[in-house]
Amino acid sequence: MNGFTQKEIKNLFSNLCCSKCRNDFDIDSIKIIEVKKDLMICNLHCNKCGKDFGDIIFNFNKKTKSHNPLEVIDGPEPISSDDVIDAHNYIKNKL
Repeated sequence: MNGFTQKEIKNLFSNLCCSKCRNDFDIDSIKIIEVKKDLMICNLHCNKCGKDFGDIIFNFNKKTKSHNPLEVIDGPEPISSDDVIDAHNYIKNKL
């Protein structure tokens, strides 16, 4: 399997670090699970604290000489107690 080079990992993860211990990711942090053309399914973990970030998917073209660093994309806000009460009332009244 064609993997990543240390230089590619350093570039891709230059804006990211472990959210638990702030350790930088390196080539040993990524385990390639499957490759299908330009798609690479990998597992990401921190070598310092062991935190498992789960599986990640890269659309990674090896022919491209330069790749942009990855960025954090924030997800939705966590649900509140009001959201839970609203859901309970909806289920209670509609079902």
